[in-house]
Amino acid sequence: MATTTKALFRGSMLLGASPVRAYVSNVAITTNLATITTNAVHGYAVGNIVTITGAHASIDGTYVIYTVPTTTTFTFVSTTATLSSAAVSPVGIAISNTGATAGGTVTNRVIQNGITTITTGAAHGLAIHDMVAVTIGLSSVDTVMALVVGVPSTTTFSYVSATTTLATASVTQGAWVKVPVFYTVPSATTTVATNIVVTNLNATAVTFSVALGGVSLAKDTALAANASAFFDLKQVLDTTKTISGAASLPLVTLHASGVEIA
Repeated sequence: MATTTKALFRGSMLLGASPVRAYVSNVAITTNLATITTNAVHGYAVGNIVTITGAHASIDGTYVIYTVPTTTTFTFVSTTATLSSAAVSPVGIAISNTGATAGGTVTNRVIQNGITTITTGAAHGLAIHDMVAVTIGLSSVDTVMALVVGVPSTTTFSYVSATTTLATASVTQGAWVKVPVFYTVPSATTTVATNIVVTNLNATAVTFSVALGGVSLAKDTALAANASAFFDLKQVLDTTKTISGAASLPLVTLHASGVEIA
């Protein structure tokens, strides 16, 4: 039996280990659909999670990409109904976490007793304890990271919502994605997670969430500007178990250390 002490993950919680950057040159919103134009080929795909800064007050934020009309445009669903087409000068920045492994469109939503249930346009392949992001342009439903607590069918999944009730309604524009994980325990290996440090490099407060093996360690936890949160652990993770998480702004890093036993 061999043991190896190692860094399990070091990088941005929101953007993952290998983010892809593009520069925003134009923005517009029509009927709640935001169209972003980049000044060069962006390389993004439907279901990527993208964070936009410095483009426009109605545009800046984190979303799931809904469509990719061209190599230099992409769309997401916005809570803002209309924004006239406008050049962005100087350019804004779009940074995408392209590590998503599953995602698609949303066709219906409903909230009952504080549980949001999303209907997807095709089989989602999700399981309880997976993490998801959803963007349909509705603040009571949209989430950067939510823990899947139910899978009623192959085309529905559920997560806890701050809103208690919302009548069922069809969704004509919307996307979901399985949040990429930071670390997966290798085959024939047991990992002991020993330390996690979350650091906020932003000049404003943020919130963050971390889950180990699909069980929340921290959920929507506040972290002050230029501050860190420390977790000293002895958490055993079996083969295929994961470490995942998200944050409300890009400049939030996660350092996870542990011991792999093979």
